[in-house]
Amino acid sequence: MASVSALLLLSAPMHAALLLSSTPATTGQQAAASASQLGTSAIGRRNLMRQSVLAAAALVSLDVQSVSAEDTFSRMGGALEPFIDVQKGYKLYKPVAWNQFDADPGVYDVKFQDVIEPFEIVQVSSSPVTTATSVSALGDVSAVGVKFAKSRNAELISAKERDADGSLVYTFELKGEMYHEYLALAVNRGKLFRVSTVTSNKRWPKREELFKNIILSFVPKGF
Repeated sequence: MASVSALLLLSAPMHAALLLSSTPATTGQQAAASASQLGTSAIGRRNLMRQSVLAAAALVSLDVQSVSAEDTFSRMGGALEPFIDVQKGYKLYKPVAWNQFDADPGVYDVKFQDVIEPFEIVQVSSSPVTTATSVSALGDVSAVGVKFAKSRNAELISAKERDADGSLVYTFELKGEMYHEYLALAVNRGKLFRVSTVTSNKRWPKREELFKNIILSFVPKGF
């Protein structure tokens, strides 16, 4: 958004110049008055654009920083059970009675799939990182969320960050044309972890709480 706003700001003076060139020159005073009015209008537009950008940034910041009492982990009445990968160095809670698929190198470390609704998936993957020790190395949480949403042609519903036993975790809610997803990113022990929970838009209301709690349970720490 910032780049688009910058382009709009840069184009305002050019637009004023084009208007000036197309205005008939009757007298010196009229030309000067027209230039003054156009210059004032351009400045007004630039100020309005700057105010809009600042307001949008404030809203994003408010959403990212907000902490809700609802963001507390629950086992969903026993619908979730613990899963620990000692070798990879993370833990989370997984859905009870879902099919489990162990590592598919380069695709995922572990995948859990609903028995009845195969499109519903919880998946953990990791990739090595050389110098980063925190997910913050990827950038601000809102900026990272925007990049992910754009790459998936999806809408970014929310972008949050939390501390998971000393590790920073970024959490995003994305909505595509056919799917809805909670996604978590974290860096620890030289790995970038990615936890994805996906279902269809139609079934999202039935899975939203389950997936939210899976994401909240994720801790990227050695055990």
